[in-house]
Amino acid sequence: MDFVEVEGKTYEEAIKKASQALNTDEKDLDIEVKEVNTKGILGLLGTKKVRIIAKVKEVKENDSPEEFGIRFLNELGEHIGLSFSIKVSQINENLDRIVFLIQCNDGDILIGKDGDILESLQHLLRLAVAKKFKQNLKILVDINGYREKRKQYLTIMAKRLADRVKRTGKIIKTDPLNPYERRIVHTLFKNNRNITTKSEGEGHTKKVLIKPVEKKNGVHGRR
Repeated sequence: MDFVEVEGKTYEEAIKKASQALNTDEKDLDIEVKEVNTKGILGLLGTKKVRIIAKVKEVKENDSPEEFGIRFLNELGEHIGLSFSIKVSQINENLDRIVFLIQCNDGDILIGKDGDILESLQHLLRLAVAKKFKQNLKILVDINGYREKRKQYLTIMAKRLADRVKRTGKIIKTDPLNPYERRIVHTLFKNNRNITTKSEGEGHTKKVLIKPVEKKNGVHGRR
């Protein structure tokens, strides 16, 4: 039996029944909700039932990380009602990462403020790939060219801050940046004779210190 149609008082109960009927783990099911009936006042009183069709996910043993990532993102988009067009760029040898480029109407929903939702989406994909392929691959997800626009903004901002550092001789800190954004700033001043950079803080996001080069001690290290 490849699929089953079941009913439960809750979504979780329906999935549990389907899992038992198909003799497989819940995570290995594709779920389609067919019907949700609620009786009572605003669903707070009375009874409720959920009817679903569940089928076992197709197993693809020979997936590449790129193929798996595209399918993972498309399935996620379907669950939230968005349609994705996804391209995977060639792995950049310098950055050593796989880049998933998504085009999507209403893509701002998945970008969020300063890219915070996009970062969470990228983190989920990285975890999924790591679990399946047993290796920690570097992955970058971009939606509607947001990353390139962000890169341009960060480059202009960092250059302006560096000019101020050279004029005043004082250290200036950026706003908290994720690892990819910090790398943009560090790379920008990698070979600069007057400016050096260093990350400061704990956790995923850190500030970048833009500093004048101390001639006697050489260029500060970067993280």
